[in-house]
Amino acid sequence: MKYFANHSMLAAISNLQSTGASILTAMQLLGIISAAIAFGIGAYHLIWGGVRGRQSSIVWFIGGAVGLVVLMGATAIAEYIDSQVIF
Repeated sequence: MKYFANHSMLAAISNLQSTGASILTAMQLLGIISAAIAFGIGAYHLIWGGVRGRQSSIVWFIGGAVGLVVLMGATAIAEYIDSQVIF
């Protein structure tokens, strides 16, 4: 009986991991789209921003790049945590 309880617990954890991976993949897709929008807004400020356009565009470029790097690195962070957790 204990075998079935452990097996169902492992199946639940496996389902939870696959759900988390699916959510992370969807978030990464949205992150790519968001970064592209941020780069577009930065380019708009750079081209049409006037005197302060360059200063405001740098904020958009750096924010989009840092956000994209963090979001794409989330998979590596999640895999590291998964390898360190022991049940």
